[in-house]
Amino acid sequence: MTTLTREEIVRGLAENRETPNGAVRNAHAEALAGAAETSGDRALFREALDNLINSYLYSAESPKILVPFARLLQEYDKDPGAFSEWEAHALFWQFKWVATAISDSPGIPLESATGWLDEMERRYRIAGYSERPVREAEMWLADAIGEDERAEGAFRRWLAADRDSMSDCRACELNGQGQYSALHGNDAEALEIWRPVLDGDLTCAEEPHRLLATSLLPLLRLGRADEARSHHLRGYRMARGNESLLPSVGKHIEFCALTGNEPRGLEILAEHAAHVAPLANLDDRLAFHGGILVLLRRLKELGHGRTPAVPYEGSPRTVAELYEVLYAGCLDIARQFDARNGTSRVSDRFLARVGRQPLMHELPLGVRSAALPRTTASAAAPASVPASAAAPASASAGSGSASAPGGFPDLVERARRARELSHPAADALWAEVAVQVDAQPEVDRLVRADLADQRALGAARSGAPEAAQLLSTVRDDYRALGLPERAALAELRLAGVAAQSEAAPAEVRALVNAALRAAEALDAAEPLRARRIALAELSAIRIARWRRPTRRTTTTITECWPPN
Repeated sequence: MTTLTREEIVRGLAENRETPNGAVRNAHAEALAGAAETSGDRALFREALDNLINSYLYSAESPKILVPFARLLQEYDKDPGAFSEWEAHALFWQFKWVATAISDSPGIPLESATGWLDEMERRYRIAGYSERPVREAEMWLADAIGEDERAEGAFRRWLAADRDSMSDCRACELNGQGQYSALHGNDAEALEIWRPVLDGDLTCAEEPHRLLATSLLPLLRLGRADEARSHHLRGYRMARGNESLLPSVGKHIEFCALTGNEPRGLEILAEHAAHVAPLANLDDRLAFHGGILVLLRRLKELGHGRTPAVPYEGSPRTVAELYEVLYAGCLDIARQFDARNGTSRVSDRFLARVGRQPLMHELPLGVRSAALPRTTASAAAPASVPASAAAPASASAGSGSASAPGGFPDLVERARRARELSHPAADALWAEVAVQVDAQPEVDRLVRADLADQRALGAARSGAPEAAQLLSTVRDDYRALGLPERAALAELRLAGVAAQSEAAPAEVRALVNAALRAAEALDAAEPLRARRIALAELSAIRIARWRRPTRRTTTTITECWPPN
């Protein structure tokens, strides 16, 4: 094996810090730590151990931080003076991570976990730090082992202790405080505690990512469905593909299962197929797989047990097969925790979660998802029209029979699908939605916003004087619903209205620029971002061309209307 020089190790550490979190980064960090130890340079070894701890932390292998942290602590005990002020602070900060890793590892005896808290408290006291982080760690351990009085006492001492340089950031602390309230059935209180984070006033590396996921079910239970949808759309973009946020991804999958969005949940599962294999962090595995199990159970209930899911450990699995293997694995983990903790609390909470029933029949997300295969024979749509965008039956059959077997929700979904495909059936489908909407006992705000969007587009195409006002309202509605990609499209159509109505060139340019800014402001993970930007740029060219005196024809006017 080639020995790395000091310069190569230093360069490797710098590169490793910029590498995406995950197994590849961890393996490289392990090799660098080994090379640094071999070099005999104690300062470089400390730096490599610190990097390895951070690498493990933000991956699915976070329990592995115990070994490098123990080595780093040994280095500190040998020669505290060799640690700079920053290095010493980082070491004591990592005590908190280790306390969590020990609590989340059922293989570590309860006596060792409690002993570690005592050691953490002792060292913090000697170093002059507040007990605040110690009490938080004690609270979560006590909660897990069913010692509720101790947990409540630790919670109160946590809040009462002074904040200092060793305290977690305010965003992370509010996350924990709100979760404690939610666990005790106080959803409204939890959401009020979380408000500064959810509103964006307080942020950190993993907030509001985690809280946007954690807040989903409390919002649904309180009937605040619009906020829940917005948090899902915004939060999933932040959590997607991040190993350390797999528990949050599981919550988004669970949310889909409990709101009639099983197809979307299956898509999210497919996007994380590589992470479904057993995770080194058993607590994260229980949380991530628990959310998946809610979806799989729901799909089984709907008759989709034989539908292909995602592979597990290299073998293809149906929904029913994946449910069985994940359920068995999670139940085993929960029972390991129970055996360690001397209580059934972990397995009780796991079983309660997996057995949750839907909180809504259907919550439209405004996200296109492939339909699940039908479980009963039904008439196929004409071959020339995609089944998901098939036109409604003749109105003469009666308003109740015009929609597909799924009723009004299915009709709306087909209309949205046709809109996204720019299918000729879209106008007819939305017309049918408009006919049926008033007969529904309850209509989601997004459905009404989509209908308003369709009416505004029709007004714009016909040159109606109220088109601009209608589009402005649609834009504001989509923004309020947390759908900035639809709002950006409305901005672009406003520019088209201005061009068609002979507005001043400066006004048209301003509206086009506003549309472009709205498109560029979309989240980088938004699948439609590139499309919206391209449409804005292309529309700017088309509008400019149409405004030339020699080019004002009906054909070029219609080119100002961007597709969906």
